[in-house]
Amino acid sequence: MLNLLHLLIVFEVTTLQCIAQVEISLENHTRPTSNISREPIINEFNYQEAVRFTDNAAMAWQKSRKCVTCHTNGLYLVTRPAAGTNSPAYKAARIFTQDYLRKNIDLLNKPKKNLGIEGIVASTAFLAISDIKTNQKLGEVTKQALDYAWSKQDKSGAWENWLKCNWGPYESDNHFGVTLVALAAGMALDDPYFKTVKAREGVQKIKAYLAKYAPESPHQMGMMLWASAHFPALANKEQITQWRASLLKAQKKDGGWVLIELGNGAWKREDNKPQSKETDGYATAFAVHVLTESGVARSDPRLVRGRQWLKDHQRESGRWYTNSPRRNTKHYISHAATNLALLALAKDKEPAK
Repeated sequence: MLNLLHLLIVFEVTTLQCIAQVEISLENHTRPTSNISREPIINEFNYQEAVRFTDNAAMAWQKSRKCVTCHTNGLYLVTRPAAGTNSPAYKAARIFTQDYLRKNIDLLNKPKKNLGIEGIVASTAFLAISDIKTNQKLGEVTKQALDYAWSKQDKSGAWENWLKCNWGPYESDNHFGVTLVALAAGMALDDPYFKTVKAREGVQKIKAYLAKYAPESPHQMGMMLWASAHFPALANKEQITQWRASLLKAQKKDGGWVLIELGNGAWKREDNKPQSKETDGYATAFAVHVLTESGVARSDPRLVRGRQWLKDHQRESGRWYTNSPRRNTKHYISHAATNLALLALAKDKEPAK
């Protein structure tokens, strides 16, 4: 009887372990619950739960929205490789983005209704970074999309028609789009594609824009730190030191950062209520990651405190909650926060069980 009981226990434990190891895919994903501030904190920091949250969120968005968005499945292409590039969800997101770009690039002279230039340019940058992190070279679709993006680049070096509706941090100014493409270009600069005339001219315009329009907000400074870490020609040591100092100055006593304080003062709530001043997942993960990328030592006490804040504020779903600076309905910026946390905490992750 005891042997039978022992076998049943072993079988049950083994079954549970197998279930836990099932990888997220487009076919078996679970739609994440709503991003809400009252979701309980997880008992103990769990990197793998964060990975599963981003897998599920990316697949749910892809299936229901059928587009690429910065805060969810777009940024996912940049951050998911920190946890591995062989997952079914990540592969599905790459294929979806390639198809999304291929379909819309074909409409070069017939713009898709309601498809802004920011959708194409951001998706192209995300896919380029994903290509480099996955295959160490740019794919054919990515190169075609880059050619298209350069053709829509204005003389200023920016994409002037980028959606600017004060939805921080991605849809409030031209600067984010330029630095995002600069980051992608920096990561892929050794690819033969960047020896082409179109690419060289596009990069020169980016460099000219960033030289003329210095970052004005901590978030813009953070994007410059991230981009220049891969594209050193974008900044000198004095600028990097200044941007680091500005971002570190915004850190709070509890070790975290506040999203609205990284903005330029133009991010407005549609209900005109005061913005949240609580430390949050997005600002903290973003600051920790870009400062680390810029060369601040991981052992720096300020970054140690920042990573500890993240470990202490993960929610039961695996995500990091962040209050939307725009409206109190979806708080999708929490998806971006969790994606960035994959980067900020990549070296603190536990082995998969």
